[in-house]
Amino acid sequence: MTCMKSFLKTTLTGLLWLLGTLAVLPACATIISITPTPGSAGVPLGGSTSVAIAWNVLTVNGPFVSSPSGTFRANATGPILGTVTRLLTKPAAPTGTSSVMFTEVILVPMDVIYRAHKLGVTSFGYFRDFQDGNGFSGTPQSIALNITTSSTAGFSLSRLALLFDNGAPVRLLGLKEPLHALAEINFTGSGLVQAVWEVAGPSSTAGQPVYRPLASVRQYLVGGDKQVLRSPDLPTHSSGFYLVRLRITDPAPGFEQPVLRYFVSSGKPGEVLPIMPIALVTPARLALLAPDTLFAWEPIRAARAYQLEIYARAPTIGDTLPDLGDESTIATPTLPDTPAVTGMLVPGGQTRTALSSVSRSHLQAGRHYLWRVLAIGGDGNIVGASPVREIRLP
Repeated sequence: MTCMKSFLKTTLTGLLWLLGTLAVLPACATIISITPTPGSAGVPLGGSTSVAIAWNVLTVNGPFVSSPSGTFRANATGPILGTVTRLLTKPAAPTGTSSVMFTEVILVPMDVIYRAHKLGVTSFGYFRDFQDGNGFSGTPQSIALNITTSSTAGFSLSRLALLFDNGAPVRLLGLKEPLHALAEINFTGSGLVQAVWEVAGPSSTAGQPVYRPLASVRQYLVGGDKQVLRSPDLPTHSSGFYLVRLRITDPAPGFEQPVLRYFVSSGKPGEVLPIMPIALVTPARLALLAPDTLFAWEPIRAARAYQLEIYARAPTIGDTLPDLGDESTIATPTLPDTPAVTGMLVPGGQTRTALSSVSRSHLQAGRHYLWRVLAIGGDGNIVGASPVREIRLP
């Protein structure tokens, strides 16, 4: 630059030479405007959709116009929700003003729409920045994508089942053992489900349970089949009886929401108590199991919890014969070697319970089952056991 100033100061010939040189150089390319058509489009919550867009770029002194990619954003400075890696490029007039038209059909993925919806917005944008020989235009232009919810009109929940991560409906475990619950949701249509994982601890489960929230759930369900949700870590830091549930707040379910039960033992060595007999009250031998059937027993000391266990009994020819009511000829049932198919876990102060919908769902109509009650002490040991009884499912 210093040399140039010296040159200009010292000779008029040099100035004329410089002006002549600049006169033959091409003028700088400049993008004047970028206009997308249409300016907005609707995208359904619950599915992917295609949108056709025309970009009209007005530029001066070309020589080309291009855009390397497009992005989905809630706004021009917001986080990127998705990317379209399609290059748009065309030549432009090297001098003067020219209009360069690009057309593209973009797929707006379902997960991009859902991520925008989770941000709490009803509209987001598809942005493109164009460049010419002088660099980018500096102001990305966009088409507004308005989220519509018409696809959620048929969305409903038909079933919610809860199990622990090992597939069991009840758990007995030691202090600080890891534990999670799984929620299987059956549904029709597509839509957003909102729920809260909640747990009631030993301080309240002996009486009226008081639930506290563990984590909120906002999950988009699509496909009209089923979805499995996993709970956060469940508390196992204190011994005692716990209840856990996934309480669905929206959409309102048309069924009773299930509850899981688990017992955490102290795991401390101590006095080994003898196994005490537990007297059964109801139901009677070979009773028919109804939804409101109460399983009841007499209490025993040192019980921190009771576990009702139900085992599948292998079918026999006698299952189809009438019950003559003569118990003197009936042998005491023997539990099979297979594990219990279902059961219930209740606090030590409770000596009766009906089967929950979760527990009952593991039983098959027309089958015979065997059941018993175990008493669990504070250290997790079994301190009491009942005789085995048979029950029938109509």
